[in-house]
Amino acid sequence: MSKPSSGFLSIVIILIICFVMSPTSTKHRVLKSVETLFNLEDGSLINAYQTIKVNPSNTGSSVEVSNHSQEAKDYFKEICLNSENGESFKNASKWDKDVKIYVHGYCPDYMITELDDIVGELNDLIDPINIEVVSNKSEANTFLFLGSDGGFQQEYPIVGGRDLSRTGGYFLVKSNKAYLYVNMVRTGNDTQAQRSILREELTQSLGLYNDSWKYPNSIFYQGGNDVTEYSDLDKEIIQMLYN
Repeated sequence: MSKPSSGFLSIVIILIICFVMSPTSTKHRVLKSVETLFNLEDGSLINAYQTIKVNPSNTGSSVEVSNHSQEAKDYFKEICLNSENGESFKNASKWDKDVKIYVHGYCPDYMITELDDIVGELNDLIDPINIEVVSNKSEANTFLFLGSDGGFQQEYPIVGGRDLSRTGGYFLVKSNKAYLYVNMVRTGNDTQAQRSILREELTQSLGLYNDSWKYPNSIFYQGGNDVTEYSDLDKEIIQMLYN
C-alpha cells in the first residue's frame, strides 16, 4: 500500500485542529474515567465508568459542571464517600447495570406497594440505569428479605452470622450483588417504621452508604425519623451520584 503524501497529512492535521478548536461545534468530546467502587465488607472492587462531558465554548473547552449548592456537595461527600462503619472512600460507588430486585419473606401488601413507589421515584431521579422488581430469583442482583433476623441469615449465609436481631434493617453490597433486610419482627406493627427502613436500605444499597446527624427530614438521618419520602436534598444527592 502506498504511503499518503506529506501534503495530504498536513491538510488532515489542519482539519482536525480546526474541528477541535471550533467554538461553534456542537459535538461533545466524552472522556471516561474508571471509578473504583469499594465493597463495604471486604474491600473488593467493582468497576464502573463515570462520563465527563467537555463542551466547546467561545473561550475554549471546559468541563461541564452541574449547578449544585455547597450544602448539597458537602452532604454528597458525607453520604457517598463514607460508610456507617467508619470507612472513607476516594471515589463514590454506583451501579453500572440495571438493578433487579427479588423480594421474599413476609410480604404484606403495604410493603409491596411501598417498594413499587420507591422504585418508581428512584427511576424518576436516575437516568443511566433502570430499577425493577422481578419475580424470578435467578434474574435478580439485589435480594430483599422481609422477616426475621434468623430467616434472613438462613437465606443468605453470606452476611456472616451477624447479630441483626436488634436492628431495624441492614444492607450488604458484595461484588455485583446486594442483600437487603427489613426486620419485620422487631418493628412489630409499626408499618411506618417498616416502610421508612425499606426506603433507607434500598437507597443506601445504590451507593449512598452513610448516615448523618445533619438533617432530621432526610432518609439518611442517623437518629431515626420514620420518614417515607425523600427530602429535596436527598433527591439532589441521588441525582448527583447517578446523573
